[in-house]
Amino acid sequence: MGSALDGRGVSPYIHGLLVRVEFARFSRGSDAGDHVTTLRLVAPPRVPALFARLRFDSDLEAQALRQLAGLDVNGCRATFGRLVDQLDVAAPGVSAGEVSALLLDILHRVNRRLHRPPDGEAACRTHRADLIATFAGIADAERARQEFLPALARLLAVLQSPETAHPLVEKAQTYIEENYQKRLSLSGIARTLHVSPNYLSRIFRRETGTTVTGRIHGVRLDHARLLLAIGGRSISEIAYLVGYQNYRDFYRNFVKYERASPRQARRKLSGADAPATIRSRE
Repeated sequence: MGSALDGRGVSPYIHGLLVRVEFARFSRGSDAGDHVTTLRLVAPPRVPALFARLRFDSDLEAQALRQLAGLDVNGCRATFGRLVDQLDVAAPGVSAGEVSALLLDILHRVNRRLHRPPDGEAACRTHRADLIATFAGIADAERARQEFLPALARLLAVLQSPETAHPLVEKAQTYIEENYQKRLSLSGIARTLHVSPNYLSRIFRRETGTTVTGRIHGVRLDHARLLLAIGGRSISEIAYLVGYQNYRDFYRNFVKYERASPRQARRKLSGADAPATIRSRE
């Protein structure tokens, strides 16, 4: 029967409860070879309550910053993407302000590493002001998450030499612009461009800081805002004209990205209430 202890004589059950087990050897008497080995159990480091609720992985943040120091731009972006994707922004006890503040703090860390004083002091201040302006008005935690990668991409642009966009991304963007009124999906666009969905998704996000699906919604909602401002059509009609198959999907995504209902947006864009003959399905 095998031993229940590891190579140092410690039960694996202890390892399951403790982060670290430290050993120390103390001399006993004058004989240098006469030692006593003692076991010291070290309590796990305390994780801030906010980080625990959000599932914020400090190790991933440290990894991304190391990649940044090594000028691994793509690796840095991908690691930060994993970090932000796994955040539980809807966790109980977590406010949108806390999520925005945390993401803003991460971006400030990147900014300080990219623009070190004295030469980069002016650029650091400019980017800092831009970041504050971007996140200050965000009242939704999910929206703050969506703004993170585009903001990170703008910071990292200083490390990348000017070049044209990836040809696959250009083709995908053009296809979305020309076909936004039709049924669109990542798999359908990938099939049209003769690539796998995973490859298209990875390249698109790496190059643009957003997802293919996010871009589809962005194009559709841009056109929806234009039609709302022009007037003359019901909101449900506009939903179908910009490519949504049902009003519920249109309404949910409009509120998600615009932080206002279609009716509220129409009033704001027109500067007055919509005509009484135009009714939405809200």
